[in-house]
Order: sequence, then C-alpha cells, then structure tokens
Amino acid sequence: MDIDTLINILKKTSFLQELNYPLHDLARKLRLERFNKDANIFYESEEGTSMYFIIAGKVLIYSRSTMEQEMVLQTLGPSDFFGETSLLDGGGRSTSARTMEDSIIFSLERKDFLDFLNNNPKAAIKIIETLSKMLRQSNIRNKILTETNRRLSILPAEKGQNAIIRPDKLKQGSQDQQERTIRKKEELDLLKEAKEYDLKTKKDYTLSDMLNERLTEAEQVFKEHAEQSSDNKKELDLKDMLYHKKAVCPICDTKFESPKVFSKYILVRKMDYDFCNYYKFINPLFYEMMVCPTCGCAFNEEISGMRLNEEQQEAVRSRLLIFWQNHSLRNYRGVRTLEQAIETFQLALFALEGRPVKNSQMGMLHLKTAWLYRYKGDEARERKCIEKAIANFSAAFEKESFSSPKSEIHTTYLLGVLNIHAGHDKEAAKWLERVVRHPFRSMFPMVMNQARDLWSEVRQKVRKEKQRNEQED
Repeated sequence: MDIDTLINILKKTSFLQELNYPLHDLARKLRLERFNKDANIFYESEEGTSMYFIIAGKVLIYSRSTMEQEMVLQTLGPSDFFGETSLLDGGGRSTSARTMEDSIIFSLERKDFLDFLNNNPKAAIKIIETLSKMLRQSNIRNKILTETNRRLSILPAEKGQNAIIRPDKLKQGSQDQQERTIRKKEELDLLKEAKEYDLKTKKDYTLSDMLNERLTEAEQVFKEHAEQSSDNKKELDLKDMLYHKKAVCPICDTKFESPKVFSKYILVRKMDYDFCNYYKFINPLFYEMMVCPTCGCAFNEEISGMRLNEEQQEAVRSRLLIFWQNHSLRNYRGVRTLEQAIETFQLALFALEGRPVKNSQMGMLHLKTAWLYRYKGDEARERKCIEKAIANFSAAFEKESFSSPKSEIHTTYLLGVLNIHAGHDKEAAKWLERVVRHPFRSMFPMVMNQARDLWSEVRQKVRKEKQRNEQED
C-alpha cells in the first residue's frame, strides 16, 4: 500500500481530516493488522499504547456495568478510529474492544504519535479542539448510560439475564428527539404495567423482564432507523459522488474535465492481499483513467507525468488514429460502468504498447486491470493480466534500480502474492522469503507481517505437495 493511500486513510478520520500538515511521517508508522471475527483487540483497564484505524470490518466498543452486564457503547466501521484517549495519556483503557466480523485495522503506537505532535505543535492544538468537540457530543451517551445503569442496579439480578443497551445507536439531530420520545414512552409504560401487574402473585414475570422487553423494543427501533439511513446513503445517485477534474492530454494537448470520486465516499469494505480494495459505495478505480475526447488517449497521473519526445507522441497519435477509425469513441465523462472502466485501462495499455515505459508502471497497469476483471468474476482474463503483471514486475526487479528499500520490498511482496494467485507456489515462496529476510524489513512492518503469514502458508502447501508426489512415486 503506497504512502498516499495511507495518508488518505488518516485523512478520512475526523481526528485528522482538518489538519493541513504533512502526514507522510505519521503514515509510515502505521502497522497493518488483521483480526478474525470476535477477536479481542484490548480489554478495559489494560494499559493503552495504541490507537486504531478501521479499514474494513466492524468493531464493538463496550463496557461492563456494576452488575457485570455488557453494555455496548459504539459500533464502529470503516474510516472510524478508536483508542485515542489512551494513546494521548498513556493510561488504562476505559472500554473494551472486539471485532464483530473479520477486520483489517491499522494501529499507531503512542510513541510515534507523540513524536508527530512534538514536531507539529499547531497540529496538536487542532487535535485538542477536535477531541473537545467529540467529548461534548458524547455527553448524551454518557447520560443515557448512567441512567440505564442506575435503573438496572435497583432491579433484582435475574440468573441468565444479559440485557444489552446500545446507546451507540442514538445519533444527533432528529434522532435525539426520537430518543427522548422513546425513553419517555418506555418509562410511562413501565410505570403503568408495574401498577397494574400483581408482582406478589406473578413472580415468574418480574419488573426486570419488563425492562428488558422495553430495551429490546427501543433497540429494534434504533436499529431499523440506522439501517434506513444506511440504505438512503446507498441510494445516493453515483453522479452526486463525482466531481470533475481539469486535465490536459499528454498527446494532443486538449484541455478537458474528467470525473473523479469525492474522498468522503471512498469507504473500503475489505482488501485482498494484493491490495485490491472493495468499496462500500463507489469504486475510485473506475475513474482513475482520464480519456481525451479528441484523440482518445487514456492516461492516469503516472502516465501523464511521462516525458515522451515528439517522435514518441506522434507514434501514439498514429496508433490511436488507426484504432478509432474502426471504433466509436465513447463518452467517459460521466458515471462509468465496470465494462467502461475496463475499457479505459485497455485503452491506456494499447496506447503505451511498445513505448519506453518502466516495467514497474506496466506491471501496476496490468495488476489494476486484473482487479477489474476480479470484480467482474472473469477469472480467465484476471489470470492473464496477473501473468503479465508478474512478467513486468520480474523484469522491473532485474532491470530497474529501486529508489528506496520500500520500492524493492513492495515489488518483491507483490511478486510473492501474485504468484500465489497464479498457482506458482514455489515461486511465491521464493519471493516472500526475500521479503521476510530483507535487511530493511523492520522499516515496513505492515508488508512484512503479511509476507510472513503468507510465506508460512505457502511453504506448508509446497511441503504437502512434495510429500504427496513422493507417496505417488
């Protein structure tokens, strides 16, 4: 995962999104971790040394009442963060956290974060302001939690009961009114039933049972409201998630505008080991390529930055001219389908064929095209693109001089992962071992941890295959 993607992850959080400071150093300190469903991330009262950024999955933040009943405080998803309080003061955790599904999470150590604040005092002030607003907004949740705990504490503890209160479902704005209405109705109904019901003769149905029923009903209302809000967001017209960026064609110098996705709608749902992302609302990869409406050249930021001499530009123009004589130039300036996204990458690869392009750049183009075919479910074409990506990355490893250890490690890692996809397990093990044994591996813990896990898995697979072949012989 490149540094710009990591910075984008940091910027999506309300904690850092308003900061106008370079986050490159902070992004390099992020550590990628994968948690299975129901995995405990930390427990209440234990020492806090990290904060966490959710990339994919869901995390439950909860506490326990004086009666040892689990009380849910928040349900967090992609782009949310947690653990920031202990990160700042180094104290014990005030809550516990566990995953609700398989999750991908970045962690940031307290020491690294404090180094960033020391080097950016203005950023520290801005973060304090943001935290103050968040604490003020959480007062409503705290009041609800306190009142709920008080009411539960005066009720007889019923064996086997486990009332779960979800104040995290209470939102701001119109939901505050809904919350007050439900709570008021709940209390009135509770008093009415308590008066009408003869608790002395009906001991098998207690006041605690009634409270649990009311809490369950209230929880269902909040859940339905949250689901409805989520559905409304999904129903947003895709065109409303786009803006248009000015571009200049590197071949014919035509000025035009190309669609791009607003960052607030780029929400990662999950991520494959080769960094293929799956998005909740809209996929920015569909809009990576800009297509010139005049000559039909497709290019992204990297291609636009390539310096082609006049002879090379003329060769591309001639190639495109021949192509468009037999095809109709489509309009790619609006909402794009998956098929159109594939077309834009094919156009870029067609225009660059035979041009002096780095193998590493061609490898990424083929890899991204493979991702698009993966979305489509076209395994055959995905496999072909992965094989081309492997060939280009292998050539890059042999021919190109890497500008930094990071570039070398990332290329090596991708060669390992892509060979697994292609079914070349022995080759994959070779490349992954190079990552694990790289002298600068400690500088890139995210990639190294994934490489180590995959290396262990693929070695076992190769070993079993070898044993099976020996038995057959």
